[in-house]
Order: sequence, then structure tokens, then C-alpha cells
Amino acid sequence: MDNRIDLTLQQRQAVEAELAKRTLAHKRRVGRIRRGAQLRAQRRAKAKKPKVSAPQQATQLDFLAIGDSWFDYPLDGNDPSLTNTAIAAQLAHIGNPPPLVLNYALYGQATTAVLTYENQSRIIDVASDPTQWLNGAPDAILVSMGGDDLVGDQFAIYLDYQGSGLDAARLQGALDSVSASYMDLFALRDAIAPGKPVIGHCYDYAIPNGAAPICAGPWLLPSLEFAGYDPAEGLNIVSAIIDRFYTTMQGLAAVPKNNFVLIDTRNTLARVAGAQNGWANELHPYPAGFMLLAQKWLTALRTQFPAGSI
Repeated sequence: MDNRIDLTLQQRQAVEAELAKRTLAHKRRVGRIRRGAQLRAQRRAKAKKPKVSAPQQATQLDFLAIGDSWFDYPLDGNDPSLTNTAIAAQLAHIGNPPPLVLNYALYGQATTAVLTYENQSRIIDVASDPTQWLNGAPDAILVSMGGDDLVGDQFAIYLDYQGSGLDAARLQGALDSVSASYMDLFALRDAIAPGKPVIGHCYDYAIPNGAAPICAGPWLLPSLEFAGYDPAEGLNIVSAIIDRFYTTMQGLAAVPKNNFVLIDTRNTLARVAGAQNGWANELHPYPAGFMLLAQKWLTALRTQFPAGSI
């Protein structure tokens, strides 16, 4: 067998195994929480305590997360990590109590990869299983996607070679594709979890300095240099892309039927390379930076779910 085919099969099998492991771990946690609640109710009943009025207990929330490396980053900055350090993982450790998160995100996925028919089938299966969720269904779908549609080797496509920065028309084509993927997600949500919000974000102002872990990247500076720009010029170009991406996402959030909540994550991270509250590489912060982003998500989720547990 061609080594490339063999590698592709191995990667597909690894993804299947990883998602199955996450699904089972989440289902077991849901089961433990439900059994604990049942035992507490039984003990109260046996004690025959008089019923007294008490503040209604908040419902613990349970989310499905999909997307890219801002939800699934198995590194600590640029070094190996035993755990995921990204936003979805951080959310599962903050709050009172923290929400549950079934994380189906996989690093490196563009929107078209997140929403292949295979991935949509997985989402349908897991979202439709009431035993998988504390409240019978995911309370929302958390999304981090769109960045990988623009950066990487294909970043050169959206740069003008005459020194004027971005090519607006070509970039708009990519953003239209991202919008189409989000619209498909909204349609999927309407079919399997009607009334539940989709909640997303817009990334932050990255630094095109060529920094990258040994396993991937860099994603920005090579294309900029190929097109004739230095890192200082690249800062303005990257800022313009993030702002255009935000505007596109804001347009989707402005349509009520989309039921899409946009979290403005711009200016959360310090635009400093190597700082714990800044950037570890061209696209990712350190765990402390991901925690800052998760705190911004937590604030937005508390606004969205005022009766929830977070």
C-alpha cells in the first residue's frame, strides 16, 4: 500500500478513536452526575425532612463544542502537553460548577472540514442521544472555526503582490465560504437541536513572526514574505483580516433566525510574543492566554444562560 494512503487511514482511525473516547468519557460523567442527584433525592426522601422553600438550584449546563485548535490544542505553548490547553478545556474547569463540554473540535480543521457529512453524521448521532446530555440535549453548540480557512500555506492567495496588502475580492471569497459553512451549521442545529444557540468567536490579533511549534506552522510569515511584506507590514494585514472576519461573523449574528451569539475576543491577548498573556506562536497563546479567552467566554455564557450554573 502507498505510504500516503496508509497514513491517511491511520489518521482517520485515530480521529475515530479519539472522538469515541471523548464521547464515552462525557457520557460516563453525565451518568455519575445523574446518579449523584438521584442518591441525594433518595436520602432526602428517607429522612422525611419537612419541605421548606429554598432558592431554585441552577441547572448545570452541558455543551457540544466543535471546531479547530482554539478548542483543541494539545500543546503547552510550543511544547508537548498531556492535556488539551485550549478554550473548551479551560471552560470545563471554571464556573460554579463548571459546565460540561463534549469537545468534538480537532486542531487544523477549516470550516469545510468541521462540517463534512461524516462529521455532521457524528454530531447528529451524539446530539440526538438524550442519555449523552445532562439536560437531554446540548444546551448550545460552541464553535471555533474559520481561522484555518484563511491562514496556512493558502494565506498567500489573499495577499496582493503589488504592495497594497490584502486583495479584498479574493479574501471576500474565502469569507463567503466560511459564511456558507456557518449557515449549514445553523440548518443542522435547527434539525437536531431547535432553539439552541450557536455561540462563536472571532480570534485575536496574531503576530506574524514565524514562531511555531516543531509539529506545525508557521502559518503567516512565509506567505507574507513570499508576497513581499515584512513582519511589521504583516501586523497591519493580520489586523485587517481579523477585523474583516469579525464583521462577517457580526453580520451572521445580526440575523435573528440564525440564533448565533458572537463573542468579540479581539484584544483579549497582549500582542506580545513569548508572554504568558500573549502569543506562544503565530496562532496560539499559552495556557494562561487560553484561560483569558475562556473567561471572556464564561462572561458571555453567563449572559446567555442567566439561570444556568456558570
